[in-house]
Amino acid sequence: MVKLDVVKAAFSGFGVIGRNPLAVLVWALFLGIVGVAPAFALLGSFAGALARIIAVDKQGAEPTPDMILPMLGSIFALLPVLMLTGLVVRMVLTGAIYRAVLFPKDSSWFYLRLGARELWLALLFIVVGIISFLISMVMMGFALPVALLSRDQDPMVTMVIIRASMLPAYAVMAFLFVRFCLAFPMTFADSKFRLMESWAMTRGNGWRILLVLLLLIALALVAELILVVLILACLFAVIGAGALSGDWNEARITAFFAQDPSVWMSSLMPWLIGAGVVGCLAGALVTVIFTAPWADAYRQLAGSSEPAA
Repeated sequence: MVKLDVVKAAFSGFGVIGRNPLAVLVWALFLGIVGVAPAFALLGSFAGALARIIAVDKQGAEPTPDMILPMLGSIFALLPVLMLTGLVVRMVLTGAIYRAVLFPKDSSWFYLRLGARELWLALLFIVVGIISFLISMVMMGFALPVALLSRDQDPMVTMVIIRASMLPAYAVMAFLFVRFCLAFPMTFADSKFRLMESWAMTRGNGWRILLVLLLLIALALVAELILVVLILACLFAVIGAGALSGDWNEARITAFFAQDPSVWMSSLMPWLIGAGVVGCLAGALVTVIFTAPWADAYRQLAGSSEPAA
């Protein structure tokens, strides 16, 4: 039986980044164009409706339903579009990462495709999403009675009790993830719907796959800690430079956001675009780091050759 190399699998995402830095930049661009740009475009109509409501409120009048309905309509129009673009981004970007790990020589178009493999992935994402939702409902069914019984306790104590009562459910979720985590790369590689086949392939390597998952969780915690430190450092630097004092005191900040939303949105737009660019690049990197390990685990257990250097 093939034994999974835990470290090699867990850190395989960094290998993908090192071998394909230009492809990662293209993936970030794809993420921005397909995943982020539609949200910005649709939020424009939402901001316009919000601006009219704020203007009426400043005049001391009550917003009418005719003013609120366009904003609600923007939200309802935004959700299905974002769900569709999110699914497209997920299946195409996941497919590109899997292709870079499993078929490294098939590098045309920076591994990006929209074909049968990606469509099978999309179907699996939908099926697993529905199953996960149902499992979440069951977990809530366990947590709700505990929350009702402990509602007279201190909120912190209640939270601890609820978390403790859900530990068996979390253990079941972790077990199911370990046994079915290879369904996605297997579906992509075979270009067929695979789910139960992952159960057989992970047999005998469950603890190793769990260690891969724990290593990735540790990476996520370290990255989150670094991000918090960077944000705090930036805040201290801004405060130390006096940017939040003097001209930019509390009154100026309040007055700035009291303007018509279109005015302060225009002022903040360069910052929002900059944050979007950084977010897309970070999102692409994070997606590679946390997606590639499962493709590499499948490659190892399936007996495939090493990816090209």
